[in-house]
Amino acid sequence: MHDLFTKDIGWKLASLILAVIIWVTVFEYSGGAFERGMHRQNTYSDLPVSIFSSTSDARSFHIKPDTVTIKVSGPADVMATLQGAQIHPFVDITGNESARSFRRPVNVSLPQGVTLDDADPSWVGVESEAR
Repeated sequence: MHDLFTKDIGWKLASLILAVIIWVTVFEYSGGAFERGMHRQNTYSDLPVSIFSSTSDARSFHIKPDTVTIKVSGPADVMATLQGAQIHPFVDITGNESARSFRRPVNVSLPQGVTLDDADPSWVGVESEAR
């Protein structure tokens, strides 16, 4: 029984160390660290909010606040070249023909491969007035 632990102790220690190195490598690259290294998050402030309305709607609209901060994430190569002008926050106000003042969620149009993480504020106030 004593030989079981002491015979070829060098090979056994080398095998154990190699197994730990392989396990750590596979663990890091199969989950958390590998994916975080390939994805990046960017924040874009003061992006103007556009209004989408019906073409037959003759009212003028005012949004408060009229700018938002957008956080997006995606592959590092896409995020390195992404610019604020490629991100389009908008408010869809179709279906509110009679309301004078209401709130709407901020929607965001993004390039392919980019994911919306947060819009601040996520809702805006809309006021309308007849032209």
